[in-house]
Amino acid sequence: MRYISIAAILFMTACSKNFVEKKTVINSGTDLLKLNAEICNKYKSNKLNTFGCGSAISSNLEVSRTKALLNAKVNVADIVGSSILKSEKQSRSETNKGIKSTYKTTEENKILETSLHNYQVVFTKTFKQGNQFRTYTVIKYETQS
Repeated sequence: MRYISIAAILFMTACSKNFVEKKTVINSGTDLLKLNAEICNKYKSNKLNTFGCGSAISSNLEVSRTKALLNAKVNVADIVGSSILKSEKQSRSETNKGIKSTYKTTEENKILETSLHNYQVVFTKTFKQGNQFRTYTVIKYETQS
């Protein structure tokens, strides 16, 4: 039984790897979700490396590739160089009908200027999706040397 389980896991792993490698056309939302999961979840960040997965769609092949690379860079920059800003405001005023109290909170995730020199493209592939091109790009950025 143990060997059957191991064989099944190896078979499923081999099939999923072939899905991304053999796939050239995205026919459905299910294909899109499966590709996204298999490509982006394959690369896990750790203390030494930060990975960013980007996806973009365009009717122009080169625009799709450029947008996917930029999206991957933004995802890495969000991890290594972003800050969360939060502001809160509470006010109370008295009127002839009683006390009016208001509370407002605003949260923002700002990516400050971040230099991503020496990143490496570790995966890129373009698929045909309808009349457009969808590109996936994964980059690796060394966070510690």
